[in-house]
Amino acid sequence: MLNRLVYLVMAGTMTLVGLTFILHYFSDVLPLASTEPQLVWRFEMAFLLTAAQWTALSVVTLGWIAVVVITWKSMRTRTPM
Repeated sequence: MLNRLVYLVMAGTMTLVGLTFILHYFSDVLPLASTEPQLVWRFEMAFLLTAAQWTALSVVTLGWIAVVVITWKSMRTRTPM
């Protein structure tokens, strides 16, 4: 269980880093075949990338909280009082 959570957190972190990189450095990329004005496409794509970025951030945060709680509970059960 703990290994899967750590892998989930690592994959979410890599996704978050990738989305942040795309949003930061390629914000002016145009589609190959676009009939819409440039600004409409940029706003829609920026919204989708930002939503994916926030989703990845929430997955990473909840995953780390779960890892900390599982680790803390397992340490508590092993330590005699």
